[in-house]
Amino acid sequence: MKDDALTLVKKTIKKWPAYRRFIESRGVVLSKIEDISDLPVIDKRFISQAIHTVPLFKIKNILPSSGSTGADFAFGLFGDTDLKKTSSAIEEFLRSNFNIESKKTLILNLLPGAISLRFADAAVANIGIRTDTAIYAIKSLGSSFEQILLIGEPLFIKDLIEAGMEHSILWRYMHVSVIVGGEWISEGYRNYLEGIIGSNRVYSSMGMAELGLHYFYETDETIMLRNLLFEDGRFFKALFGDINFCPMIFAYNEENVYVETIKEPLEEFESILLTTTDQSRVLPLIRYKGGDKGMKLCRADINNGLRALGYGALLGMDGPPLLAHFGRGKNIARIYAEEIKDIVYSSAEVASKTTGNFALSGNKGAMELAIQLKAGIFPDDRIKDMFCDLFGRIPAYIKLYPFSRFPYPLNFERKVCYVDESNNRAERTREEIKLQAAV
Repeated sequence: MKDDALTLVKKTIKKWPAYRRFIESRGVVLSKIEDISDLPVIDKRFISQAIHTVPLFKIKNILPSSGSTGADFAFGLFGDTDLKKTSSAIEEFLRSNFNIESKKTLILNLLPGAISLRFADAAVANIGIRTDTAIYAIKSLGSSFEQILLIGEPLFIKDLIEAGMEHSILWRYMHVSVIVGGEWISEGYRNYLEGIIGSNRVYSSMGMAELGLHYFYETDETIMLRNLLFEDGRFFKALFGDINFCPMIFAYNEENVYVETIKEPLEEFESILLTTTDQSRVLPLIRYKGGDKGMKLCRADINNGLRALGYGALLGMDGPPLLAHFGRGKNIARIYAEEIKDIVYSSAEVASKTTGNFALSGNKGAMELAIQLKAGIFPDDRIKDMFCDLFGRIPAYIKLYPFSRFPYPLNFERKVCYVDESNNRAERTREEIKLQAAV
């Protein structure tokens, strides 16, 4: 696939004069490129300027980024063909996992930012982040459908499921499934939700504004693999070594996106680079570094590792390629946000008392972990002891905040900044990129 991807990338560059000028300014000659790695890495700063090189008549949909990387803010630009392919990919995922073509399905779109979804085989309620409206829709319309799918970001979905219980929704007795995206989740998060709504009902999908909503996705196969990694420390260590949290495992279609990973100085995890292979995309991505960390996995190596531990082979050899996803790599003294999430959801009682919102910060060698409690929960001695016992391995002062006093409000519209790195490392410098706008 690597040679095929290079051929497609060269064709893309020939059709994109601004990008061709960009690489030539760096001494890269298109005719002499022999490997994708010969091309420079681009990031959000590049994309934020590249959007001005796209002829406006081609744009049919604009998807804003989360702005989670700070000052760098970009938009995904998509044309008619892009939209159709994205919708088809999502709908195929829903058919494969939820049989929406044969079951009368209601989809509650709970994504923020006015992201609209539409499918031929299901009814869609584009509700956004309105808990009251979602609960009313479930109560009013749920019995008219064979199944309900909730699509949203993890903290909002958690809030909705818990609020539903308070409004007498009997989740376990309803045909409800959940698809979360937009944020790394722990396996404990899945276990927590499925402890309320029932087993085998939580899936995750990953995309990004610049790429599209659905490019990396969980399957029954990847969920089984991650669950085994989560449960068996020997298998986990054989694959990933000495890290303190279990990565997400995604499948992806190499016909849509080519994936590389690169090691960067001072970083424990490799950065994921994405290159789109669709020639019709309005705004292509070529070796795009969006900020996610990951590792490509080999199916044969995984099966061999399982056999060495006495298991049978778990993965089919003809399945899609796999990616271990380690989150954003944000940390203080190698304490990662993903490890904190693992700990929060390792106890259903603790998880039920917090919104899932927290902030890890450090100053002059001291670390503090601030945790937001749910509305109506207050940090009495019993709750403090419970949290301190659970977080005993984290070398940080644990501070619990009542909901309204947490210094970093949770409104579900923006990505949560779980780690404050401002006292941990210097601001990275960026090379200015100049592009000529399309006329």
